Amino acid sequence: MSIEIGDLNAVARNLATGADGINELGSESADLPDAGASTALLAESLGALASALDMAVRSLANAADLTQNNLRDYQALEAQNTQNIAQGGER
Repeated sequence: MSIEIGDLNAVARNLATGADGINELGSESADLPDAGASTALLAESLGALASALDMAVRSLANAADLTQNNLRDYQALEAQNTQNIAQGGER
């Protein structure tokens, strides 16, 4: 898959939106039903799911930040290269 440099803001926005959406899903805890003998197993499973979602939110947020940082670095390097080429033409 190739991504045009101009698309990085959209990529970062989508990653951040996904992180926010998943984070909102976990903002309210559901009531744990009485499942008899399997209540503890159900609670453990829900805890593992919450942990996985937390990791997903953090990963998406980090990916959004990294994408934005890389875009800024690319733009700075591109500006420096443009300036270097312009100065080279003056010699």
